[in-house]
Amino acid sequence: ENLQRTIDNDVSTAVLNFKAAISTMDYQKQNMVLAETVYNQTKKKFEIGTGSNTEITSAQTDLITAQTNYINALYSAIIAKVDYQKAIGKL
Repeated sequence: ENLQRTIDNDVSTAVLNFKAAISTMDYQKQNMVLAETVYNQTKKKFEIGTGSNTEITSAQTDLITAQTNYINALYSAIIAKVDYQKAIGKL
């Protein structure tokens, strides 16, 4: 009975962690898309002479950060899925 409770708790925790990881991944993907849009608009402004080098550098840095955050969130979601599969005995 204690073992079953422990297993149930592990599965519940794994499910919650997986859902949270998916939510974070979705948020980071949206953030990355927004950063790409901002970068592209900033690049266009720079190309026509209305934007500064500082603006494009900042937008590029923000885009790289957003891409990195998305990749990290994707990795976390994969790990959470593996943890869930372990908890339910699939691995």
